[in-house]
Amino acid sequence: MSEGTHVVDTVVLMYFLLVGQEGLLGDLLGRPLQVPVAVYDPADRARTHEPASRPELLSEMRQVVGHYEAAATLAEESESPDHALESFTSIKRVDELYDEGGLVPIEMTRPEQLLAARLQGGDVAEYGLKMGLGPGEAACVAIAVERGWTIATDDSDAFKVLDKLHGGPNYPYERIRKLLIRAADEGRISREEANRLHNEMRTLGFWDSGQPFPEAS
Repeated sequence: MSEGTHVVDTVVLMYFLLVGQEGLLGDLLGRPLQVPVAVYDPADRARTHEPASRPELLSEMRQVVGHYEAAATLAEESESPDHALESFTSIKRVDELYDEGGLVPIEMTRPEQLLAARLQGGDVAEYGLKMGLGPGEAACVAIAVERGWTIATDDSDAFKVLDKLHGGPNYPYERIRKLLIRAADEGRISREEANRLHNEMRTLGFWDSGQPFPEAS
């Protein structure tokens, strides 16, 4: 896959960060990783320290970082033997990734902004949805559609919209299981490692019930 022709949603970025494999994600999609500002906005790093900051107005990854930070603080105060601190350390690496040039927020064009706003609205029945997409997902879909880029997502509603807009599943996409399969097929990791990473993501909350490869008998 060529660099500069993909857009990554919050869930895909989040789970690869949580298992410490953002480098592998870059290997598979191209560097730097590209996300909409709705997914990661570097300006949010300052806004989180403002007394009147509202979490729902922050980018999705900043909200994720805040969630894991709160969980880590709670675990530390209660001396709970869980992995909250480890997860927080992994997820806040997103800022380092940006600082190192490995993550780039994409500014949207006016047509992309209009499409994203429409996909977040209440009148989305034409796409087979009952509710609009979240800001990050809507932005990813709009960018992918307008630019013909590969979208990396595991959101079923996003795929419904893309199917409608493309007249079927004839568009470039990646999802977590597909990425792990490709990583193994390209010799970047073993099949056992692909399954292990997938299982670890599921332990951390990823909802995919399958696995990349059958377990060896």
